[in-house]
Amino acid sequence: MKDEERRDSHPPAPERWIVDGIEDGPRGRVARVEREDGRTFDLPLSALPDGVREGDLLAVQDGPDGVTVRLLPGETRARRESAQRNLDRLNAGTPREGEGEITL
Repeated sequence: MKDEERRDSHPPAPERWIVDGIEDGPRGRVARVEREDGRTFDLPLSALPDGVREGDLLAVQDGPDGVTVRLLPGETRARRESAQRNLDRLNAGTPREGEGEITL
């Protein structure tokens, strides 16, 4: 099998983007998204799935019919729960393993 055929039979994994914020822009509502590499940019909110919220994780895949963007509710929920646990731990004053007091 040629390399080109092998690539076509297994599309690359979708990129994961995070919706960092949603705001009103001069041309309507926009979503600020962050890519896996840390770069951020704005997209018209209308280009994203209905119901998208700040903090949502998106799967973005370029394919033969254009770019497909899907919400990842399970992964979003897991990230939010993990972040909440970390915040609760910080608020309770319980250091995580390997962390101690900070000395300046």
